[in-house]
Amino acid sequence: MAQPSDPFTEALSQVGMTADDLRFDQDEMATWQGDRWRLDYFTLYHKNPLRLPQHAELIQAELGAHLTNLPRLLAFAGRRIDQPIRRGLIGDQLAQYAVQADSLPLFSITGKRNVLLGPEFASLRDGIDLFYRLIDDKQSLFRQAVNEIDDDGDREKLWEFFLYDSTKHLDKVEELYERLDMGRMVGGAQDIAEALQRLADTLPWCTFPDYVVEISTGHGNIYVGTPEDDDFEYVQAPLLIVDGGGNDTYRFTGENTERPIAAIVDLSGDDMYISEDTTKPGIGGAVIGLSIVIDRAGNDRYTGHHLCQGGGLFGVGAVLDYAGNDIYASRYLSQGAGAFGLGILSDSSGADSLYCWSMAQGFGFTHGCGLVLNGAGADRYVAEDDTLFSAASQTGEHNNSLAQGVGFGRRADFLDGHSWAGGFGLLCDLSGDDRYQAGLFAQGCAYWFSVGMLLDGSGADSYSGIWYVQGAGAHFGVAYLDDFGGDDVYTATDNMAVGAGHDFTIGYLNERGGNDIYTVPNLSLGGGNANGIGIFHDHTGDDTYATKAGSTTLGRANGIDSGIRGVLHCFGVFIDGAGADSYREDWAGNNSRWIGPPSNAESPNPTAIGVGIDLE
Repeated sequence: MAQPSDPFTEALSQVGMTADDLRFDQDEMATWQGDRWRLDYFTLYHKNPLRLPQHAELIQAELGAHLTNLPRLLAFAGRRIDQPIRRGLIGDQLAQYAVQADSLPLFSITGKRNVLLGPEFASLRDGIDLFYRLIDDKQSLFRQAVNEIDDDGDREKLWEFFLYDSTKHLDKVEELYERLDMGRMVGGAQDIAEALQRLADTLPWCTFPDYVVEISTGHGNIYVGTPEDDDFEYVQAPLLIVDGGGNDTYRFTGENTERPIAAIVDLSGDDMYISEDTTKPGIGGAVIGLSIVIDRAGNDRYTGHHLCQGGGLFGVGAVLDYAGNDIYASRYLSQGAGAFGLGILSDSSGADSLYCWSMAQGFGFTHGCGLVLNGAGADRYVAEDDTLFSAASQTGEHNNSLAQGVGFGRRADFLDGHSWAGGFGLLCDLSGDDRYQAGLFAQGCAYWFSVGMLLDGSGADSYSGIWYVQGAGAHFGVAYLDDFGGDDVYTATDNMAVGAGHDFTIGYLNERGGNDIYTVPNLSLGGGNANGIGIFHDHTGDDTYATKAGSTTLGRANGIDSGIRGVLHCFGVFIDGAGADSYREDWAGNNSRWIGPPSNAESPNPTAIGVGIDLE
């Protein structure tokens, strides 16, 4: 039971309720929709929305401790899609590939090919050989996971379904996922990431050759670069590139047809990662496979089209960039995007620029987790909205961004009945004065049994969007934005924003501190609509609330008075903590409490609960 000092109970006590009443009836929810791909984390948050702030703190702490630990980030992402696997928890998962048995000498691909001879290359040889022994093992977890679905033509069908919005391969997608062993894929990806991480960690102490060494294998070529500027340009992705420094250029698709694994480990330099083919995944992206980039230092530029820079479709794509002022530019399913798989982009430090079109920057589709993790630096996140390429149904003037911490599913209750519960999309930026720009469905947004989160740490940040943005969502989602501190500016123009929930969705904005400015449209600042729950909580600071007159805002709710929906609650909750605040509405003010005026004054709906409170 919530304590009397809890601000939610204080606000709800005006209508005879407590914080424990601020939830959805899960038994009633079960009668609507939901399938075998509904995530446990969705159910947890949908049932207990007020646990979100505590979980946000735990998530931020965990991710902040593992910015450059790719195996742990993969374990984190896997857990979000009901695969709580952590390889290496007990013992060394790579022991059989790293420790020589008494009677069986370990295979060495460098020794077999008679390259990198001499004691000065010993560390480099050991790292390459460890990686190769793992991926060459037919019984390795990742190979077991994808071999059953690695059929000719399946990648093309998945590509067409997800990139071109084609429904003709719907049954094929469902069939393939039934055959994919997600547990082995997540565990196997952690093993491969561990081998690459160990290689990356030894690079500062490795000696590199003075010319590019090529090692041919049955799974694709391995290339060892020099400490100087190297150009790696190929038709398809090599199995592995290890480079010792310099301003390098990597130019190829992310697909390796010999074996669905491709990796790059780069020590330093201002590098360019370029993927120009629009019909194939790019560097750091995978379809029924795995693609990993680890770049330790430099001001790098990543450019690609679709499924790159940390994009996983029935697979795992990851980019781990340790340091530098980096630029990322892509279109779809990229920069931390997962659909039936995992997509991770982690950038530890630097003033970074991320530009995308849609389905990116922390986008999780069905049984997928998309994660963007950014450490220190003033970063800019842009989802294109000046050039119209995917007009939203809500307004033909702006794009469906689906970016910056968005969970999304396939709603088909009005189509063929093949609805797919959505995934888990997360953008976590730890510090810096950051800027977020997008169109619709962005910045901590969720749709159709999914979870979308944007967590921002310290810094003076700005958020700008159109509709369904900034802790808002629709149709059975959990949408959450948590800003941990700083003087922030929130701007949304059209509808449903800044802590607003529509149609059994949790829309929650938690602003922990700073003098903040909110310029908002209808349905905002703790606005609930059609059995949704809108929650807004600004803890401290002198805040300005520029609201639209007569709108459902500042703790108001629009209920439905017919059918079963007529007896289920719709909540709008607004809470402002300490500070001298500025309001436009005459029914809200400093050091006061209010019951939000009903949307229909002549016939108020008793299940539409709107409350607000401003504390000293």
